[in-house]
Amino acid sequence: MNELTLTITTSDPQSFVAVNVFVIPQMQVWAVLLNASEVDRYKELYQQALPILDTASSQQVERFYHFIDSFRGLVGRLLIRKLLSDHGVPLQAMTFGSTPGRKPYITTPNLPEPIGYNITHDNGAVAMAYACGSELYPDPPAHRIGIDVMLLQLPKRITYAEFVESVSDQLTAYERSILGPRESLEQKEALRRFYLIWTLKEAYTKALGLGLGFEFKRIEYDVLQDTVRIDGLSPSGWQFVRFDLQRGGDTYVGVVAQYVGDRADANKACIVEHREPGDWIRIFDASTFMQTATNQLKT
Repeated sequence: MNELTLTITTSDPQSFVAVNVFVIPQMQVWAVLLNASEVDRYKELYQQALPILDTASSQQVERFYHFIDSFRGLVGRLLIRKLLSDHGVPLQAMTFGSTPGRKPYITTPNLPEPIGYNITHDNGAVAMAYACGSELYPDPPAHRIGIDVMLLQLPKRITYAEFVESVSDQLTAYERSILGPRESLEQKEALRRFYLIWTLKEAYTKALGLGLGFEFKRIEYDVLQDTVRIDGLSPSGWQFVRFDLQRGGDTYVGVVAQYVGDRADANKACIVEHREPGDWIRIFDASTFMQTATNQLKT
């Protein structure tokens, strides 16, 4: 968390008061939205962009059986490369590593400023959260920032009750109580609650770089009060931001989790901020993004 000194003038122009305040870093989100039901329309753009990747990365992208998985994998890799390019890093200098928990991070030497990022995808959305420079808590190499997005959609051939029951061992008793019974909730609201809970759990564990190595039941998200507790306690130093994405009739919910410093009061509730669209988030159409990123990175 950054400390900022504000100078406040008084009625006497010769006097002033300096006040120290703490500013929560401003992370950014880039989201690419695509038509998942007509993914073949992106094949030409895919073939044009694939050579941008190094050999190991292109092999990882092409190993998927379904084209949509390869395409989303390519988009995710282009997101971070475009960001580095925007920071003046040439493609040939971009290098990456991963933690033992398989969380990617940037290993490019001599960056103008450190960058921490995380990428996620679901259905027709690929999103990246990042923070850099003074906005980033200094805990390299991967930094504690994570993102998850999910489409508000019930899986096929399963009821809502069956869906919740299938993951009930990863929910707290309170979370289960606010997710049902189904008859008492509109389906969209029921799914919104479920996916907000799940995306927050995913974002937090991805920020830690642990993934499935952290028991989801240890995390409790009260979506009615927008508060989070980990192991029964308010997680000191953590910032959670939730947001929505819309493409046609599809609605996605997303959560970013970021460790911003240990100065927060552990006795106060950790509030999940609902952030409306603004300059903190950029939303791209998939075709436009692919064309722009390809042209930029090939030059």
